[in-house]
Amino acid sequence: MDVHSGPKALTEYILYQSKHKANKRFIILLVQGFLAGLYIAIGAIGSLKVAASVTTPGIGNFLGAAVFPIGIIAIILMQAELFTSDCMVMVAVYAGRTKINKTIRILCLIIFSNLLGAIFAAFLTQTSGIFDDAATNLVIAKALHKVHMPIGQLFASSVLCNIIVCTGVCLAYSCKEEITKIIVLWLTIAVFILSGTEHVVANMYYLFAALFSGAGLTAKDIIYHLAVSGFGNFIGGGIIVSGINYLLAYRDIEKVKK
Repeated sequence: MDVHSGPKALTEYILYQSKHKANKRFIILLVQGFLAGLYIAIGAIGSLKVAASVTTPGIGNFLGAAVFPIGIIAIILMQAELFTSDCMVMVAVYAGRTKINKTIRILCLIIFSNLLGAIFAAFLTQTSGIFDDAATNLVIAKALHKVHMPIGQLFASSVLCNIIVCTGVCLAYSCKEEITKIIVLWLTIAVFILSGTEHVVANMYYLFAALFSGAGLTAKDIIYHLAVSGFGNFIGGGIIVSGINYLLAYRDIEKVKK
């Protein structure tokens, strides 16, 4: 991955990535999306285990935030397809390089495959018995808190979450060495976890892990939370981060190369 520093170079790189995604076969996107959901779940599993092992909440939250980023790092370095960061492909729509309906179809496929990966990981978590009572209680408490958030709070938290996540991914794209990519991703994603904001793919894992552990969640609870958080994440990454980067890169939209 080359260095793409500054809004214009970064935007051109994302445009290139958007074209590359659009040309991928259905099955490739499906598998890469599945892997991304699985990678996020791996980070969440580690985060839950370490947080549940500490009795002091503040220290537990900090340690959990230190472990979770491995999921995002794996996604970036292994080039899997994660809905939240892939929302930045909307820049191709702003540049007139692709149709919005095609972009939305790709994003829908990716989020669906992320869901499959997260559910698979949640199923393995339950059947393998890797969670002790503390970790099980923690994931159930997290899930119940998430599904009972007021819609305005949930939406705002989801918007902020993907602003943080996409900022971290943009910083990683701007780094030359793999170690610097890892560092900036680790720090940025740790901020998202510490902030407690809502990431739709991570929450897919939390909700289904809690469901399989006996939490009293309904289909309505899960659909409500994932729909609102997914839309909020889309606004944060696809509209705010992508839109601002595009405007900074191309103040005169008519000069954008087709």
